[in-house]
Amino acid sequence: MHKIIFNSKDKIRPIWRLILFLLITFLVNIPLQLVLQEVLSQSLLRGIISASIYLMSVVFSLLIQIKFLEKSSFKKYGLKFNKVWLKEFFFGFIISVVQLSLFFLIMDLTGNLKIVDFFAVNSSNYTFDYSFWTGFFAEMFGLIVGSSVEEIFFRAFLFYIAYEALRILKKDAKKRALLILIIIAPLFGIAHAGNEGATIISTINLGLDAMMLCLPFLITGRLGMSIGMHFSWNLFQGAIFGFPISGNIAKTSIISVEMPNNLLTGGVFGPEGSILFIGLDIIAILLILYWKKFKRYTSFVHPYIIENAIN
Repeated sequence: MHKIIFNSKDKIRPIWRLILFLLITFLVNIPLQLVLQEVLSQSLLRGIISASIYLMSVVFSLLIQIKFLEKSSFKKYGLKFNKVWLKEFFFGFIISVVQLSLFFLIMDLTGNLKIVDFFAVNSSNYTFDYSFWTGFFAEMFGLIVGSSVEEIFFRAFLFYIAYEALRILKKDAKKRALLILIIIAPLFGIAHAGNEGATIISTINLGLDAMMLCLPFLITGRLGMSIGMHFSWNLFQGAIFGFPISGNIAKTSIISVEMPNNLLTGGVFGPEGSILFIGLDIIAILLILYWKKFKRYTSFVHPYIIENAIN
């Protein structure tokens, strides 16, 4: 039994750490969400508190791993906040602004986009009313929480789990890191495969997008740029330009648009389902590589990542 749970160095095996991470997250999140539903009726405030509980449960679960299983720190998972982290967050934010602006322009020039309104309130999915700005800031909060949680789990935690689990498969540390990037990327696409309007194209696109989002983490050892890109993409996609966010409609949007359901627009799923999406990600990769060269990073895998993996 001991060998099933622990490896030769008496460390808990990655699969059990993954299961424990998910279990603690659910055990903290679900009961608190049920209590919240009993205490507050459906409202934007309840949504904000619900998102806060979700983020707290993930961070708490990660804290348990760091303090008791790994004896590491949040820095390992790219979460040491400082000026460098914030600069990378801002650069990532700008990358997605460029991507979505180009997509909006292409849709307009090809006649696939019609602006129908400004400062729209999309409250058809709710049983209560809210103002534009209340909905906008509630949407922003939900998006920063959602993007942060997904980056923490998919880009950092899951990466290290796979990196440590497959150490026998690839001894070379840098090559193993790049291999793991490719192996776990499809999981991000699969995680969104059940969303409204999801297609094979959208699932493949999001798998490729996962590799692009992981690249800054590998290069810098920080999640700043990855979270910045993810948050900005969702914000401008939904709350600014009015496109669907992986099949979901933002609570409010500064611009409300109508688009036909075709391969160019991505249809109900949104830009991630478009055949143009790969081109947009190539632009993002080129900008990330520019940042790598500008900051004089010499490798695609930061030494800190290799040093802090549990082997």
